[in-house]
Amino acid sequence: MNPRDYLASLEFHGIKLGLDNIRFLMSAAGDPHLRYPVVHVAGTNGKGSVVAMLASVLQAAGYRVGRFTSPHLLDLEERFVLDRTPVAADELNEQLAYFQVLAQEMSHPPTYFELCTAVAFRWFAEKAVDVAVVEVGMGGRFDSTNVVEPVACAITNIDLEHMQYLGATVEAIAFEKAGIIKPRVPVVVAEQQPAPLRVIQERADANGSPVSRLGRDFHFQLRGEDPFSQALDFDGATWQIADAPLALAGRYQGENAATALALAEVLESAFPRLNEDVARAGLSAARWPCRMEKVMDSPPVILDVAHNPAGMRRLAAELKQCFAVLAVSSDKDAAAMIRELDGIAHDLILTRYKGRRAADISELEAAAAGRPHRCFETLEPAIFAGIAAASVECPLVVTGSIFTAGQARRILMERYGAAPLQF
Repeated sequence: MNPRDYLASLEFHGIKLGLDNIRFLMSAAGDPHLRYPVVHVAGTNGKGSVVAMLASVLQAAGYRVGRFTSPHLLDLEERFVLDRTPVAADELNEQLAYFQVLAQEMSHPPTYFELCTAVAFRWFAEKAVDVAVVEVGMGGRFDSTNVVEPVACAITNIDLEHMQYLGATVEAIAFEKAGIIKPRVPVVVAEQQPAPLRVIQERADANGSPVSRLGRDFHFQLRGEDPFSQALDFDGATWQIADAPLALAGRYQGENAATALALAEVLESAFPRLNEDVARAGLSAARWPCRMEKVMDSPPVILDVAHNPAGMRRLAAELKQCFAVLAVSSDKDAAAMIRELDGIAHDLILTRYKGRRAADISELEAAAAGRPHRCFETLEPAIFAGIAAASVECPLVVTGSIFTAGQARRILMERYGAAPLQF
C-alpha cells in the first residue's frame, strides 16, 4: 500500500485520545520533537489564527519557523508549513513511508492525526527549524501533539465542542485543554469566563506555570469600522504597540492577535530578535486562508471555516446582512449554528459538502426549523445560486465547516479565478 493510501486507511480508526501511540512513534524515530523549541496552542476557536500570526511574527524576526495545523483545506501538505511554504509532496511521501514501516511494530495502528503529528515533528527536525508553532488537534490533555515539551503555550478560549470526547460542560472542556500546561512553562490565556478560567488557573498553579491573562496582564484595542481593514493597539507586559495593521479580517481577530503578541513577549528572552517593530510587520503579513477571507470582490464572496455555534456567532457579528451557503458536519449542532445566522441571512441556502462526515440535507432542513431556505444537494450549484444573488450590499458567505470552505475555495479557484491559498 502506498503511503498516501495507508494514511487514508487510518481514517477508519476514527478518533482515539491518548499518548501511547505517538510516544511509540517518537521514541522509534529518535524523539525528533525534542530537538527544537515548541509553542503549543489550544482552544475552541482562534487557535489556528494565533498560530498563523505568531509564526508570521517569528518569521518577520528572521527565524526559521515550522507550523503544524489541522485539518487542511485543499491538500494534505498544508498541515506542514516551513515559513510560508507547505511541505513538498515527495518529502511528505517519504515521511509517511517512514512511519508506515514503524507502525507495523505497533499493537494498535495509529490514527490519521497521530501519523500526521509524527510526520510534522520529524520533518521539522530534519529542516532544523528554530522553533515550531503547533496547534492542538482536539482538546489538549490526550491530544497527540501533547508529547511536546514547550517553551510557551496558550489557550485561546473555551466553548462547548466535541462533548462526546471532552465533556459536557465548559469546565470539563477547560480541564482537557489545560492539559497542555507543563511545569513552570509560561501560559497565555485569552479566556474570559470565570468558570473555565478558574480551571485553567488551577492547573497552572499546580504546575508552577506563570499565567499571562487577557484583560489583566495584556490588553488590546481595535481601530477601524471595517472588519477587513483594522489596526490594533496592544499594551502588554513589556511591549506597547500602536496602530498595527491586521492582515486577518474580523473584529474577533483582535483577541487572537493580542494573544499572539503576548506569546511573542514571553518568547523574547529566548528569541532576542523579537521586538515591537517585527511584531507589527508580522501581523501585517500573516495569512490564514478561509478565516473570514474575502476571495472575490464582484460580487463579494467570503469564506469562513466556522464549524460550531461559537464560531458562527463570531462570524455573524461581523456582517450586517448576507446570502449564506451552509454545509455542516453531521456531529455538529446545526440548529444552533443556523440560529446564529438569524437576522443577517437574507437568504439561507442549505447544501452538503463531499465527504462521509457531511450532514444530509434532511438533517439541515430539520435544523432550520421552518425558517425560509433553499436546498441544493451539492455545494457547487449552491455557490452558483449564491453568487447570482449576491451584491456589494449583501455579500455571499460560504461557511459551516473547514470542509465546506476548502471545497468552496477549490470551486471558486477553478471556475471564478479566485486566488490560490497563501500561508
